[in-house]
Amino acid sequence: MARGFWSDLRSLFVDDYKEGVRETSGVPVVFIDPDKFDRGHFDRTGTVHADDARKMREMLEEQLPGMTRGMSDSDMRSAVAQSLSLGPFAVRGEIVPPTGSTAAPAPICIVNEPGSRLNHKNELMPLLSAQDLSRIREIPGWDDHWDRIIGIHEGVHCNQPPLNTAGMTASQIEVAVLGREVEADRAAINWARNNGLNDMAQAMIDFRALGAAGDPEHATAILIDRPGPATQAHIDASRTFRAEMINKVAADQGISAADAGRMLDDRPEEFNGHLKRLIGNGAFDGHANPHVKESIEAFSGAVQRQITDRRVERELEQQRRFEGNDRHGALEESSPVLRAAGPDAAPVQTASAEVAPEEAAPVQVAPVQVASASVSMPSAHADMDVSSIRGGAAVVALADGDQASIKIGGVSASAFFASHADNDLALQRIALEQESGVNLERQFQRSSPSVSSYGVA
Repeated sequence: MARGFWSDLRSLFVDDYKEGVRETSGVPVVFIDPDKFDRGHFDRTGTVHADDARKMREMLEEQLPGMTRGMSDSDMRSAVAQSLSLGPFAVRGEIVPPTGSTAAPAPICIVNEPGSRLNHKNELMPLLSAQDLSRIREIPGWDDHWDRIIGIHEGVHCNQPPLNTAGMTASQIEVAVLGREVEADRAAINWARNNGLNDMAQAMIDFRALGAAGDPEHATAILIDRPGPATQAHIDASRTFRAEMINKVAADQGISAADAGRMLDDRPEEFNGHLKRLIGNGAFDGHANPHVKESIEAFSGAVQRQITDRRVERELEQQRRFEGNDRHGALEESSPVLRAAGPDAAPVQTASAEVAPEEAAPVQVAPVQVASASVSMPSAHADMDVSSIRGGAAVVALADGDQASIKIGGVSASAFFASHADNDLALQRIALEQESGVNLERQFQRSSPSVSSYGVA
């Protein structure tokens, strides 16, 4: 993170979402905390708990006395339902003075907080991207920074005057809403870039590209860095580019559109491999709506950066850790450096100069006191042949009563793990892998249950 030490330290003591809203909004802000309401009752019944209308009124009045004057309990229940249903949002409004007053209406912005269900990047970003967390789990950046980004986005909405939809068609309203979302996203992304959080800025754009097909009013990715207003053509492109991709891949692979759609949903990286080749071959050039190709390119790039590249980075890191563990504790036999006892002892270099045999003086080695040392003990499995291990599948055998035994790869569990932990057996295993080209560790990984099979992200 390149934001700065003091800024990051301050984030530990403030609510970055609220700070982002307040710093951006040009009007007074009142916050709604969805965690103050009975979500369990709402989820079970679909109705607002009887006490929550009162809680909403008290929450608003505490922040801005007199704000709920003229609002009914029905208004309060409606506000509670929106708070529990919609996630972060901001609504610009105004407080009308009492009848007979000459004061002008006072602008106000009501902002819903993310709440405990959406206050982590792993909870909110899958919603923006319409992707399962398991695919985009290496989401860059700190939660505090994401809170600030989303807060700035909502703060921009506070500055936007209420949208007067009188006389507007549904399509015109969609275009207007998309334009407002572009303005809010652009401010949030610019803040990230200005603070050196370029990976987060790109991720925000990519998440919008991934979710564009199902949410045209938030399909901002192709507009962030391009001048010009949102148009009906942008809305139309977000609605049609998914079908355009599927049809082209289906025709290219000789499969049905239904199968291509399943590939896109279940195996997006495989789908994107075909898609990138089609893009390179000009399959989407010359479309009547140029924003269709832009949307497809944005989607393809987002899959590459946020799904494929993140997966590759994760696998390389796992490989580095595995290789580091293999080397851990091994002595470098060729190293000329010995270490004396004690944490501050300097390395003792062995002589490297060539000395004629007849001139060489006898070498005396002084005893070295070692504070602690481990004694090498013979392995209980020293006689085991690691080539007898077959993969890593675990088999449990039940005996009479409460007794059971387990074998992994055809050997006892202790023998299997000793083949990795015991130095002599590990060397034998490595030598066997080099000779046969079979990686026992990878066999074990393939035959073991994946984390995702238990629903753990």
